[in-house]
Amino acid sequence: MSKLKCAIVCGGTYGLGFEITKYFVEKKIKVIVLGRGKKKLDEIKRTFNKNLVETYKCDLSKIGEVNSIFTKIKKKKNIINYLICNAGNGKNTFVLKKTYQDYINAFNQNLITAVNPIEVLIYKKNFKDLKIINIASIAGDFKGSAPLPYSLAKNSLINYTKEISKVFAKKKILINSISPGHIFQKNNNWYKKYKSNKAKIKKFIDNNVSLKRFCVPGDIINVIDFLLSKKSDYITGIDIKVDGKSN
Repeated sequence: MSKLKCAIVCGGTYGLGFEITKYFVEKKIKVIVLGRGKKKLDEIKRTFNKNLVETYKCDLSKIGEVNSIFTKIKKKKNIINYLICNAGNGKNTFVLKKTYQDYINAFNQNLITAVNPIEVLIYKKNFKDLKIINIASIAGDFKGSAPLPYSLAKNSLINYTKEISKVFAKKKILINSISPGHIFQKNNNWYKKYKSNKAKIKKFIDNNVSLKRFCVPGDIINVIDFLLSKKSDYITGIDIKVDGKSN
């Protein structure tokens, strides 16, 4: 039997990240899940085939922790084919103040959490035919009325992807980003807003999204599937908006 392909999913324990983890398991691809919460990581191990899932507790914004975990991953002779950087935080914790620390936090949580694992993996060199996807946001295009620190961080992630792709092309590494629109998933922020005031949220979507519906995880998974396939072998450094054409 041929050796399984291997993926790393950063922030793969809940929300969209959970669905990405599920996608790899269903494809019979070994998936290494990184997250900050032990409870969520334990749930992943209970939910999926233990032969296909490996988990590590890691704060991806801290380079020391990332280096330590990726050293362990390499020692287990894992050769990485796919890296999905999904870790981030779009909660409105910095809407009102926009202080210096708010900007630092936003960049640590939404840019550095992708840059750290990408740069460390490249340094460790335990990869083959590597494809990288950064999960950004339409906020990176300053759509959706997101807090400015968050929007700036996601904009930087999109531009990091674009610029670093030129360097990675020399190593035959493909890197792209995906910018989801308003994702509707059970118990996420939009789900809670919709349950609280269906008429108001429906009106908002009708007025701001051309396709007049929420983005769902499957919409993102379809794009991931394409970018990880051979059909995308001539695509790198781009950002794909999956937003139903948001205004």
